[in-house]
Amino acid sequence: MALHHRTQAPVAMCAQSALAAATLAVQAQRNVELPGGGCKPLTGFHVTIADSGERKSSVDRIALAPVLRVEEEWRQDSERDRLSYINAKAAWDTGRDRARRTKGDVATIRAALDAVGPEPKAPPHPMLLVADPTPEALTLHLALGRPMAGVFTAEGGLLIGGAAFNDEAKMRTAALFNTLWDGDAIRRLRVGTGEMFLPGRRCSAHLMLQPIVAEALLADPLFEGIGFLARTLIAAPSSTAGTRLYREPNGGDDAILADYNARLTHLLKRQFITRPDMPDALDPPVMRLHPEAKVAWIAFHDLCEQAIALNGGLSTVRPFGAKLAEHAGRLAAILTLYDNPDAMEVPLVAMQCGVTLATYYANEMLRLHGGASISRELRIAQRLLTWWQSQRDPILHLAMIYQFGPVELRDAKSARAATKILEESGWVQRLPPNTIVDGKAHKEVWRLVP
Repeated sequence: MALHHRTQAPVAMCAQSALAAATLAVQAQRNVELPGGGCKPLTGFHVTIADSGERKSSVDRIALAPVLRVEEEWRQDSERDRLSYINAKAAWDTGRDRARRTKGDVATIRAALDAVGPEPKAPPHPMLLVADPTPEALTLHLALGRPMAGVFTAEGGLLIGGAAFNDEAKMRTAALFNTLWDGDAIRRLRVGTGEMFLPGRRCSAHLMLQPIVAEALLADPLFEGIGFLARTLIAAPSSTAGTRLYREPNGGDDAILADYNARLTHLLKRQFITRPDMPDALDPPVMRLHPEAKVAWIAFHDLCEQAIALNGGLSTVRPFGAKLAEHAGRLAAILTLYDNPDAMEVPLVAMQCGVTLATYYANEMLRLHGGASISRELRIAQRLLTWWQSQRDPILHLAMIYQFGPVELRDAKSARAATKILEESGWVQRLPPNTIVDGKAHKEVWRLVP
């Protein structure tokens, strides 16, 4: 609510940004064990759908402020660590060179090389967030940086319309995101680049998309078929544009945001627990559910299972419904750690919150899935009708539609096609050629049917 007060953006958008940032901060700290489902990571993929002008960048900038500050601290530290590494590497190279020139048999030379020790490892790069990675770039980011990352962008069209989601790469990208959401190791073997085995990596995401970009994601059968959408939490809140009149800042919001910043900063800078044999691989301790939380989760799980049956409430979004209880468990654990970073047990109240959030996302997915089954042309025609009904004069000519109508209709061909759909559906009536509008005769004129 403090984010909403500060930006007047839709409340659900503000909540989505804060929840995604909290997920990013806690993902390296714990796993959660769900009844019958085993140990699950606390990664999360979020998508927010909103038009231009809904203040997506403003909300994301505030929500990610503590993350950016931690990144800057890491950057300053990395300059010092980099110099230490360069010196250690130079000394190691010199030692190896001298060891190679050791006189004696193979065993003697090998002993001299062993005495030099392993090659120093470069310090991790300071960047935590990436906005537009290809699957290969994201894998490299997790290999050379810290064992966790976030794909966050307020301009999601750059990612969805970029190299990561083109026809050639989108399956690899979705498969990599699925692997990261599941907490599995990244395994790659390439002739040119060699092998890469990366266990214990975590990556969460928040993509803010304009509706026209989101349509490409939701309508592509690949993303549903491969299970990517089932792992994604989507919010498409109603616009607040037109209601955001100036108001004085709320003084209490500063304290709330300061507390939020402090919590995320503490979680991000908290020491990772890693595998003894692989210090760059996360091995988070496992949270378990309080007995009361376990009962609540099982009840929700069974409801979800019944709802994905034929003709059930979630049957039209069955892949998402099948993972809905897991989403609820992960969300409950994330909220628990945001409240108490030392927690090892998910309480009932957090599980109730997780179930409430999961139910919200299920309703959003059902609503959007219904919209995705309608062709893009029909959706644009619907926008034209809504805009037309808001005009004072029910009579419009073609140029008025493509000059002042919905943004998708900025040329005569598109405007004519959308108007034809409305005409065939009985929403508008074509008037005779050379009908006078605004004092001039126009060839293509329509009247909105009352």
